Amino acid sequence: MFSLDRRDFLKGMAASAAMAAVGGMNLHAAVPEGKKPLMRFGAVSDVHIYMDPKSTETWEKTLKWYDEQKVDAVLVAGDIADWGQVQQLQNFSNAWYKVFPNDKSTLDGRHVEKIFVFGNHDIDGWTYGTRTQQDRDDRFAKSIKKDPKAAWDLCFHEEFQGIYTKVVKGYTFIGGHWSWDRGIGEYMEAHKSEIDPNLPFFYTQHPHPKDTVYGPWAWGHDNGFSTNTFSKFPNSIVLTGHSHYPLTDESGIWQDTFTSIGTASLRYVGTRYGRENSDEVCRPTDPDLQMRAIGGGNSRQGMLFSIYDDQITIGKRDFSCDKTLGEDWVLPLPLCKEKPYYHPKRKLEYAKNLPAFAADAAAQIAVTEAVGKNRRGADIPQVTVTFPAALSGGQTFDYEVQAELNYYDVTRVFGTMRVFADNYYRAWDMQEKTVKCVFTQAELPKKINLHFAITPLDAFGNRGKTIYSKNFKLGEAPAK
Repeated sequence: MFSLDRRDFLKGMAASAAMAAVGGMNLHAAVPEGKKPLMRFGAVSDVHIYMDPKSTETWEKTLKWYDEQKVDAVLVAGDIADWGQVQQLQNFSNAWYKVFPNDKSTLDGRHVEKIFVFGNHDIDGWTYGTRTQQDRDDRFAKSIKKDPKAAWDLCFHEEFQGIYTKVVKGYTFIGGHWSWDRGIGEYMEAHKSEIDPNLPFFYTQHPHPKDTVYGPWAWGHDNGFSTNTFSKFPNSIVLTGHSHYPLTDESGIWQDTFTSIGTASLRYVGTRYGRENSDEVCRPTDPDLQMRAIGGGNSRQGMLFSIYDDQITIGKRDFSCDKTLGEDWVLPLPLCKEKPYYHPKRKLEYAKNLPAFAADAAAQIAVTEAVGKNRRGADIPQVTVTFPAALSGGQTFDYEVQAELNYYDVTRVFGTMRVFADNYYRAWDMQEKTVKCVFTQAELPKKINLHFAITPLDAFGNRGKTIYSKNFKLGEAPAK
């Protein structure tokens, strides 16, 4: 229904450049051309390898790309094996050794270190989806949980430790496996003298540190044990997964007492909850969900860390389409000197360049009535609001859509929804050009003049300029 011509696209790209200039996506100068990193590593999470060996295709492709970038290590922040089966772990390790035999690059012979940890699927996945005791018994007999040490030793040819330390080119990496990670406080207390306070160091576990990335409402946080621990280490960078949230979510990097980063997923990305087309919605009952969950099975994301003497650059990539996901995140060194990704500060920076609709967007809003399918497949009388995506200014995260009645100086709201554009989690040139939001006819009043107010929001909740549909009366809107 709506189109984005070359002029509009170039305007969007120019806006992205302006966003970088005012502190939007990229807060610091790019690395000078030709400057080589002191160390480089790849970081992914939630690989979710299945029993079928073909399920390693994306993982193998990712490793080959990391090899081409001359990484010194690859970090995986948990959920390696989808059902927690040893065979799945073996499939994962077979792909690793195919690309890095004996942990060495076939391109130039450099050593590439494994920084892997177990997640909940690796340890508890043998129970997921089982329907009978026989299923559980069969799964457990072949599970990692039965003997994690034996499974690890078999697949990776090194001794298993619940929490471990490795040093790569002088930089410390610490890994905490699922359930063992709860002992990280005692581990750091015992080993803190081994940490160079003048260098950044990296810790990985599966769940996010509580109240860091994505805010306190994010799914997948731990109970606070890692936040309490690393608040004592301002030079620490904690890399986690579990939520599958995409790398286009700018609140996925957080700085305060330490640095926390969400690493998305190499299998599929997920969404924050509460939106009409997210996995979980703030509705009283499931039948009220009128929109399908947008999912994220068409996106597989990972990161590339490059460490220099004065900064760390973090590239974000979608391996399903081989595209970058926005500007690099850049951490100035030393970490405790500047905190450009402190969320309250970033919210103010982003407010300087709010997401915006095109000038003629309001005229293109369409409101239609029809019987449609809800999320459970039932036929429901619906009102669908379709509008052009906000592709100017700062990056749009989602939209607020309100059904309103204006009566003199009073505005009465009859319904409020939040929706994502279907491809918000993908590269800029893959963004959907239109967005839709679906209400049930039953939740809107009949025979009074309503309009829809549509507001774009960024990842920090900053609100762009609202556009309004024309007035309509339920029962008189065009049939879809």
